[in-house]
Amino acid sequence: MRRSITFALAALFAALLLPARAADATPVQGYLAWSILLCKFSDRPVEPQPPSYFEEFFLPAGKGQKAVFDFVDQQSRGRSTTAGSVVKGWYTMPYTWQQSKDANRAEKIEQCVRTVKAAGYTPPADHRIAVMLNAGDLDSGASGTRIVLDSAGWKAGLGVHEFMHAHGLGHSFSNDLNYRNAEWSQPGEYDDPWDIMSAQNHYGPWTGKFSYGAVGFNGPHLDEVGWLPSPRVITAGQDGRTRMTVQLAPLERQDLPGPLLLRVPFDPNDLNHYYTVEFRKKTGVSEAIPRDIALIHEVDKGKTILLRDLGNREPAQSLNANGVTIRIDSVTAESATVTATTYIATKCLAGYVFRDAVPEDKVCVTPATREQAAEDNLRAPSRVDNNGKCIFPYTHRLVVPTDTVCVSSATRVQVILDNRTAADRINPTKHFFGPNTCKVGYVWRGADDSDQVCVTGQTHDQTQADNNAAASRWTNGPYGPQTCISGYVWREAFIGDKVCVTGAVRAQAREDNKTAADRVDPPWD
Repeated sequence: MRRSITFALAALFAALLLPARAADATPVQGYLAWSILLCKFSDRPVEPQPPSYFEEFFLPAGKGQKAVFDFVDQQSRGRSTTAGSVVKGWYTMPYTWQQSKDANRAEKIEQCVRTVKAAGYTPPADHRIAVMLNAGDLDSGASGTRIVLDSAGWKAGLGVHEFMHAHGLGHSFSNDLNYRNAEWSQPGEYDDPWDIMSAQNHYGPWTGKFSYGAVGFNGPHLDEVGWLPSPRVITAGQDGRTRMTVQLAPLERQDLPGPLLLRVPFDPNDLNHYYTVEFRKKTGVSEAIPRDIALIHEVDKGKTILLRDLGNREPAQSLNANGVTIRIDSVTAESATVTATTYIATKCLAGYVFRDAVPEDKVCVTPATREQAAEDNLRAPSRVDNNGKCIFPYTHRLVVPTDTVCVSSATRVQVILDNRTAADRINPTKHFFGPNTCKVGYVWRGADDSDQVCVTGQTHDQTQADNNAAASRWTNGPYGPQTCISGYVWREAFIGDKVCVTGAVRAQAREDNKTAADRVDPPWD
């Protein structure tokens, strides 16, 4: 199955795909508001496509054509949409093609935006910007929450890729450091063809009108944008087990039962460094992948790395590294069976160490307490009398019933306290919530089991109260059996959220969606 670009064409995109990561990452849901601005040069007045072309490229008018709208709708399970975005233009800029060629990417975009504003349209503050230029050999790529596509870049796959850059995603990589997509790219960059964030080196289906389309996200990127149901993402070790076997459903067939993604953390001091396993099926957005396959990724501070067998470059089907073993046991038409081992459940939380007062003592304590235990062991012979009893003012430590080392009363009290809190200081995975972990002071809103937008505790409580009251606020009406009774409107925390709330609560939900990136604790900071 051909990919959507070959090495021979890679140089063509040397200027297209520079940003490895946008400034922020965020769960993406609800209305994704964009202003798509069509600009032409003063010395090149041709309009290669009518505005309707771009409405089909980005908006619901293109439903079924495998472009941006379809990708967002299918991958988000209908939770996000480009509906409500607008296409404006064509506008003639007071700039020549050469003046744009000489400008950097941000200035190229700004040239168009200035022109559009002068003509009377000011993009709303909450809109991202997509600039379409009417000539080629310029640039296509992202600059923060803005993107530009020259006429050579009007391809669905590239459009989706840059669109998602503007929503916070970076490029995907492989562990093959000998792979260079282009002379300017990093080793391993763009080498995950099962993921659209590998730019044009991906298994994109043919769309017809919009050239090659977009393959779906890999599992870690789906997790990052919040498009996986939380209960169907499993973290190995979170239940205390060191070994588990799971049957993964394909990311493309979420109607099938079973978990969709397995996370395998291993480093207590860096929970944002972990492995994942996913199952991909040759259907839907992944119709152009070579075959059904299970994939193992390493995730390191937001960077996703496809693990390959470096001997033949095939995706690795097993792993033994960092105290973790992963084995793909079998792949069938509907599931992949995976066995994973990690000992992180037996390790202390960051900042704690095993006390080791006696060989079997695995209570997690501060380093200072561990040092005190070692010091007490060293001084033990000097603290007993001829009968083996503790001399005054010492008492038996009793970290376990047979521990008769003599210590101060303060140390004995500390032992009691440490033993009582032992369960809270072991197994770091109990505190691992994935890439959308909230900053201190915020919690997931929880409008449903996939809603990972971070909000205040008060908003979370209001959300749960509204969920509980949902049935009492519905009536049969012009919008069906979930029409809101008088005084209420649909919350729309995500597309399809028909819980009825006050207008103020709906406004708060939309505002929380817009500011979600500011409340996530980015793992790469």
